[in-house]
Amino acid sequence: MRKILLGTTAVVGAALLSNVAQAQTAPTVRIGGYFEFTGAYVDDSADRNAVTIAAGTAGPARTVNRDKIDFRTDAEIVVIVGGKAANGLSYGAQVELQIDNFIPQANTTAGTGVDTDEAWGFISSPTLGTLQFGDQDSAASQMAVSLPGAVAQLGISSQWDEFVALAADGNRYLVADINDGNDSTKIIYMSPQFFGFDFGVSFAPNRREGEEYRTVTSGLTAGTQVLQRDPNDSLRNELSGAIRYRGSFGNIGVTAGLAAHRADAASNNNNLQDVSEYQAGLQVTGFGLTVGGMYRWGKYGGVTATALPSGRAQSSTWGLGATYVTGAIAVGGFYAKAERDNGGALADRTQTVWGLGASYTLAPGMDLFANYTNISDKNIAASATALAPVGNGPLARNRDIDVFVIGTRLTF
Repeated sequence: MRKILLGTTAVVGAALLSNVAQAQTAPTVRIGGYFEFTGAYVDDSADRNAVTIAAGTAGPARTVNRDKIDFRTDAEIVVIVGGKAANGLSYGAQVELQIDNFIPQANTTAGTGVDTDEAWGFISSPTLGTLQFGDQDSAASQMAVSLPGAVAQLGISSQWDEFVALAADGNRYLVADINDGNDSTKIIYMSPQFFGFDFGVSFAPNRREGEEYRTVTSGLTAGTQVLQRDPNDSLRNELSGAIRYRGSFGNIGVTAGLAAHRADAASNNNNLQDVSEYQAGLQVTGFGLTVGGMYRWGKYGGVTATALPSGRAQSSTWGLGATYVTGAIAVGGFYAKAERDNGGALADRTQTVWGLGASYTLAPGMDLFANYTNISDKNIAASATALAPVGNGPLARNRDIDVFVIGTRLTF
């Protein structure tokens, strides 16, 4: 399958590249991106007695709750390069510089900095389709059909999880779409639309991205280097694909799709299963209302495609949602549930999430939004053989969260 995909992509790529030479003008460069400010009220059972105060003049050592109010900013600067050949072929590249995800190391930074989110090039033909290459979402991630997304920043794993602490097993959220936006360096082919149908395929040799051939833990000497080509480093030979239908029947629009993803488990542990996952989705739109749902299932762990130990049953996620848009106002809601096998005789971990939200387009490119999300997380595991302790507080077995978010997003 990998050889077929690589061979097919090479043929399409050669055809597209042969036409790029007909370009008559230099590509143009423009700057885009977004800036977002959010404030949240967080009521999380895991925050109770989660902070230790050292003994001092105010009294003996004690534990206290975390604060419930927090602000955060998020921003990206996107450099977009694009050109067009005389025969209509488009080509270019996109580099997304994010300013939101540096974790401070000791006392070296304040949690802000710049690195790349995605960086990829493309060649696109109206008749041959689009070839993408670089650090970009997989074909399954780009084309999978999920819940309606008309309400700004309302979603099954949007906003609320940015404000909460990790659970005992290291995961904040379980509800997510297939492959959860994996940006490993890959090649992607996406077809033109035929009678409402289109499809896409992608391949990544491993899970690493960017310029380096070494992993983040690699040393600078030969004896300590770990290369991303090492079979025990990460998932390998990731194949991803999707087929989608988009059409209309009178005033009713329909979008349906099926996506799939598979990968070889790292060979440093013979007890790991290869990853395989699938997602089916459907959306129906008419008169400003969109309703839709998704179901994801397969052999995967965590929130993205991580390998499961042998003996673990498959995971699943499903969700339903609806949005209504009238003029500058959008309102919506959703309900979703994810389930993971904890292994052995341990009860499955389940996470149920529902939310309501609204957004208002104040001016072109500027949205105001507010949403509320309720999360119920049960049977969180502390290890491969035991659930976390009962009761409330940090690293507990069960967790209840309420998050109210209000914010603004400027897209430019």
